[in-house]
Amino acid sequence: MSNDPRVHPSDIFSLRTIIIDNYDSYTFNLLQLWDNEKSIENVVVIRNNQFSWNYFKENIFPYFDNIIISPGPGRPETPSDFGICTNIIKELNDIPILGVCLGHQGIGVTFGGQITNAKTIMHGRLSPVYHEGGDDPMSLYYKIPNPFSVVRYHSLIVENKNMPPELTISAWCSEDSSISTPPLKESSTIMGLNHINKPIYGVQFHPEAWSICTENGYQLLRNFLTISRVFLERHGVTFPRTTLPSHILSHSVLPKKPHIFKPLTSKSDTEYCLILKKLERELWIDSPLVFQHIVAADQSTVGTWWLDSARQPDRVNRFSFMGSTPESSNSFSTFYSTLNKELLVICSNGSVINKKMEDNQTFWDWMSETIKHFNQRMGNLKILHDDGTLQNVREQTIPFDFRLGMVGYFGYEMKRESLPNYTISTDQYSDIPDSAFVFATQAIIFDHLERQIWLAGLVRPKVDYVDNNLGIHPGLDDYKSWTVSIEEKLRNLDNLMSSSKQTLLKKDIQNEKVSFSVQPSFTPDMKQDDYIRAIEKARSYIHEGQSYELCLTTQFRANLANVPKKLDDNWVELYQCIRSFNPAPFSALLSFPSKDICIMSSSPEKFLQIDNEGVMEMKPIKGTVARARGCCCLNLKECDKGTLCESKRKEEDMKRMRLLEGDIKERSENLMIVDLIRNDLTHICQPSTVQVPYLMKVESYESVHQLVTTVRGQLREDLDCVKAIRECFPPGSMTGAPKLRSVQLLDELEQNKPRGVYSGCLGYISLQDGSGQKRGTSQFNVVIRTAIIRIGKDEVTVGAGGAIVYLSNAESEWNEVELKSQSIIPR
Repeated sequence: MSNDPRVHPSDIFSLRTIIIDNYDSYTFNLLQLWDNEKSIENVVVIRNNQFSWNYFKENIFPYFDNIIISPGPGRPETPSDFGICTNIIKELNDIPILGVCLGHQGIGVTFGGQITNAKTIMHGRLSPVYHEGGDDPMSLYYKIPNPFSVVRYHSLIVENKNMPPELTISAWCSEDSSISTPPLKESSTIMGLNHINKPIYGVQFHPEAWSICTENGYQLLRNFLTISRVFLERHGVTFPRTTLPSHILSHSVLPKKPHIFKPLTSKSDTEYCLILKKLERELWIDSPLVFQHIVAADQSTVGTWWLDSARQPDRVNRFSFMGSTPESSNSFSTFYSTLNKELLVICSNGSVINKKMEDNQTFWDWMSETIKHFNQRMGNLKILHDDGTLQNVREQTIPFDFRLGMVGYFGYEMKRESLPNYTISTDQYSDIPDSAFVFATQAIIFDHLERQIWLAGLVRPKVDYVDNNLGIHPGLDDYKSWTVSIEEKLRNLDNLMSSSKQTLLKKDIQNEKVSFSVQPSFTPDMKQDDYIRAIEKARSYIHEGQSYELCLTTQFRANLANVPKKLDDNWVELYQCIRSFNPAPFSALLSFPSKDICIMSSSPEKFLQIDNEGVMEMKPIKGTVARARGCCCLNLKECDKGTLCESKRKEEDMKRMRLLEGDIKERSENLMIVDLIRNDLTHICQPSTVQVPYLMKVESYESVHQLVTTVRGQLREDLDCVKAIRECFPPGSMTGAPKLRSVQLLDELEQNKPRGVYSGCLGYISLQDGSGQKRGTSQFNVVIRTAIIRIGKDEVTVGAGGAIVYLSNAESEWNEVELKSQSIIPR
């Protein structure tokens, strides 16, 4: 037996590791510290209350070589916060243990230390950490520079006084950034603890943030695994370790060797196909005109939709999609309530289906099965030529990956069916569906860069087939008739534009100068004083370690009955006003007349996108500053109203952008959500593929600069788009971190008032086709900067909020909320 810790990686990565998750939003980031997918085959993650202590000790623990106790909200003295972790530290004497953040504090408390509030609340902020043991092969800090920079997420610490004799301080930091000399260990903030004769180690910082900001996280984990290997070898354990048995692997909340979905090898008689027709360039008309005069003119009672790239076209904003649901479309809409688990399906032919979900079934399940129902029956993609012939598409590249499917929203209250262990509050009743979707069987697609229009249709080639499940029977003749009709309407519309009056209208819409004179009086659900009190309460929760960040929101409501133009006649014009006032890359208009809901979104934030290769991308926005507008000259009398004035404006604009880039509060907010999203993606992606190609990059829009981060990962092969969305829902940028605890606290802080559509996500879940698409695609925005219109009630609701951290100023936060609410409808 060798005591040399410099062992072969296959030995240490064969260790059978169990991670105890304390319902934190960063736990799964720990998996990114392993080399690759093979190296985590023996890693299992369980919740801290998944098993009773006795069951865990007798039936789970014997299979493992070491234990990692995750971060988490709350305090280690509270059983509901720490679960079985106290017993693990207290009773297990013959296994290496690493505690991170809450786990570290639990080690301190278990052996007699005291937990106290930190002198400085540190959430998403960096500090230099000093340590002992850089040259000791059996130290957690072997080969790690001294000091090294770490990310801290904590408001509580193990007090550096009257330390229990069983523990020794192994790492520390100063809270005074002005001191250039190394701080004294005995009077500093404890960042690391070791037991004097047991292989128990704690770190207050977050090594799992290594790929973003914490340095040497991988080395720290490797050192822990090496220490574990040497400890076990001394106790007669041989290496490499064998693979865990399947019944133990099955306990992991991160599935092992997941089932890979395989489509039907032989096509059934119930086959659909997607048909596309590429129109002549001469038929190009801007999307606002087409929607107003063609799509909205259908006056569908089932649903009308427009996924709208309202900004100037570029690679991100290249395509827009729109459609309606007349009877000939063979479409349907779905509406779902989580409180009574009732699903309503309204078909374009007039039929209605009511379904009560089983107790163990969710709307996410139904949506996944419905998409699968069509995907397994999809044939090859075809192109319809002008002569009426169809051509299979195999080699030709279609520039967009939208293949029809579900278009709609998941409202914020869908959290009741997406967050594990979330308790439903029956007080959060709303007459707006928690989810609403149109099954789009027809679409008009705009390629803004190429100025090209495509027509897409879902077709059942055999006209004698009727889908008994949903009552739709899209025929080829129906699709051909529809394309002829759309082409004729486009020609007629172009002719209408030839008159001088209509030409001016066309020019106004193209230049996005549409106006809609509404100056309604908006009233917030939570008055200013109540909101400020909620902010202070949120800060106290953060101070006590219950959360790192809380996205507090409220709703602003107005009655439009007295405005000059009635909504039922001018709702399209109102959306034109919103999109011109606040153009955004993920804008959208959804209308569900049967439920009296019209959603007008000008969201700049991408929630998630899944492409045909299964690459998943999320782009959280945290950090916003208004752009410099108008004259910025210091002396207005000397302003030349020309070149010099414009130069001063640009100078001020760049100054604001640089201030945003360096703002500690804004950067910490962004980093906390980025680490949360990394955790979400690691749960559903191959952990080693989760990357952050762009961290806190400033993106500039017409009215604001924003800090935007891009996070990507490769979605696991057993998950479809619906399941992926569910695992990441609700958007972390609208909850805070840790997600589950933050959502529970926000219910209280927001007086159990439902957010509804606001704070959810809106977009599409596309079907596959039989022409080489490996999986369906999806894209959703975060529902912010959005007006919810109740046309029958002449009511408009706008949600607004902001991330509360300990550094937040209550008055400033309220002012920001008011400004955000005013960014939707000019007033």
